[in-house]
Amino acid sequence: MTASPIRIGVLLLAPIQLLDVASIDLFGMLTKDYLEACRLPLALINGALPVEITYISEGGAGTIAESTASAGLRVSAGLADATSAPENLDILFVPGPDPGMIPSEGAQTFLRSHMENKTTILSVCTGIFPLAHAGIVKGKQATGPRPLLPELEKKFPETQWKDRRWVHDGHVWTSAGITNGMDMVAAYIRETWPGPTAEAVLAMAGVGDRRAEYDSGQARENLWWLWQILRAWYRGPSK
Repeated sequence: MTASPIRIGVLLLAPIQLLDVASIDLFGMLTKDYLEACRLPLALINGALPVEITYISEGGAGTIAESTASAGLRVSAGLADATSAPENLDILFVPGPDPGMIPSEGAQTFLRSHMENKTTILSVCTGIFPLAHAGIVKGKQATGPRPLLPELEKKFPETQWKDRRWVHDGHVWTSAGITNGMDMVAAYIRETWPGPTAEAVLAMAGVGDRRAEYDSGQARENLWWLWQILRAWYRGPSK
């Protein structure tokens, strides 16, 4: 019997950070086609998972969602399309837009509908801002980009903000800055599909080794940023 595919929607609230989207590829690496292309042993290929990924935006199918690095992502569905509906997605993945962007009411309603349906929600970096605006993390533990945690605490005081690489609260997972999305997705894969195939995929990607806790405290992080700013001020940005 063929296993049901894992249905993942990627919500593109453009312009988005291209690196934030990169961690979605860890799910693609779990598929049989990918593992066969890597010529892995059959025992590992037998642990592959069928995955379907849908790219969603307000612009709808056929449009291009702008991203950093002068790139664009082809959109395959709109917010109201059947393939984007809560009953048709297992995971909703939210990469980061401009942190100053306030999502439209339509986008917020879309997020809330998935929250109510208990779709697993994964946000990367500034993807936490749309979630917070929609009330997804109200009363929950969550994280976001480390330099922006004070802003998040001020704007959304009803969320319990944690200074961690990722936070898991119920069916909502949130990550800190950019590549911490890789750490979060690696942790999600390990928890959801534990076993040698998952470990092989994470090893090939070179991710999954970092803990949720940072190696240095917030005070040391702030001092590092202050030092870089002072260096740029006195010496110029390239010295």
